[in-house]
Amino acid sequence: MLDSIPRTLVSAIVKIVIWIVPVIYLIRLIEQRNAFSYLRLRQNDRKGLKWAGWGSVVFIFYFVVVNFSVLEQVDFQLGFNQWLNTILLVGITEEIVFRGFILRKLMDSFRFWVANAITALLFVSIHFPIWFYKDMFGFPYVLGSILNVFVMGIIFGFVYKKSNSLWSVIILHSLYNLLVTVFY
Repeated sequence: MLDSIPRTLVSAIVKIVIWIVPVIYLIRLIEQRNAFSYLRLRQNDRKGLKWAGWGSVVFIFYFVVVNFSVLEQVDFQLGFNQWLNTILLVGITEEIVFRGFILRKLMDSFRFWVANAITALLFVSIHFPIWFYKDMFGFPYVLGSILNVFVMGIIFGFVYKKSNSLWSVIILHSLYNLLVTVFY
């Protein structure tokens, strides 16, 4: 366990350096604005938390009903790496990049639903290496995974637009990853 802590922390630092630092740099370079304001991390906190709360209720209900009635498997044994890198940081890093930056930039040129669909497709594309690495790219499993991630990308984009806060989708994404980790 103690051996894996340095690797876990290095992985966390790499995620931040590869995902968040370039976005902050691009926002300052292209938009010439404060990154936290541009990403909507400083506004609509209450509205964002309200959307996150209702979305959380829906996600939890869905996972409990589906998993206890169909799959009946739950694993509450989560390690430090899963908590930090799979649950907490993935929600933050991916949402900053995809909803906070890419979706926001695409909405400058396209209607929301077109921009949201493009962002969701890009969101799917970043999951391919994970599926390859974990040997989960077999047919027909991969089709279900693609559809699931695409739909989640659409939902996250919709919640981001409605709440006007990145916190709502960061919380929902992290909760979704927690539920997937525990129930699958």
